[in-house]
Amino acid sequence: MKVIAFDLDDTLVRWHGPVREAVARTAALSAPPIDAAAFAGAITRVWYGRVDEVWTGRLSQDEITREAAAAITAALGVSEAEGARLYALYIRNLTELIEPYEDTPALRPLRSGYRLGVATNGIGETQRGKLRTAGLADLFDFVVVSADVGVAKPDPAFYEIVRATAGVPAHDIVVVGNNVAHDLRPAVAVGMQAVWVQRADDASPEASWAGPAVTSLYDLEAVLQRLG
Repeated sequence: MKVIAFDLDDTLVRWHGPVREAVARTAALSAPPIDAAAFAGAITRVWYGRVDEVWTGRLSQDEITREAAAAITAALGVSEAEGARLYALYIRNLTELIEPYEDTPALRPLRSGYRLGVATNGIGETQRGKLRTAGLADLFDFVVVSADVGVAKPDPAFYEIVRATAGVPAHDIVVVGNNVAHDLRPAVAVGMQAVWVQRADDASPEASWAGPAVTSLYDLEAVLQRLG
């Protein structure tokens, strides 16, 4: 084993929790008050209703911003300017809430034995910004973001790009992620090994996984030694 490729959201940095908190914070700071559920629904319809376009780069950051502002305007019955302001406030709150998991210090010692990378769905600028905000950017030898390469997990072709970027055979790469269907199974399909990180604040119950699993990144090195 030569390379470890980590998923980002809800594997290295908290994501679903901050999304919920950013909605609540934005609603609480708004005057007059807004319907938090309607606000969250508007954002969800844009972010996840067109997720394939977002993740593969066919919908730009500017387009997402415009569509989200329009969806908020329609959902809350506010002006276009207010819809744009609320979305900008939400993004600012979300950015401030992004933080690494407490076990990410376990990654630094791994650099002595492995090359580390990130393999994540999302928009390049946004995902790299999360790494910088979390203080993790200097740990990684490469970062592959789906919108930059035009293909997203769970398409196994995404992991073929990860393999080419890492510059080693697939069997020399282990993928570490919190989502069995998106992170692990497509990696195994192209010949990589995979380790499931079970996070307490995952958005939904995960599918069954018979492979190696950890509840803390501090346990990862021992698992890698057994795999290696």
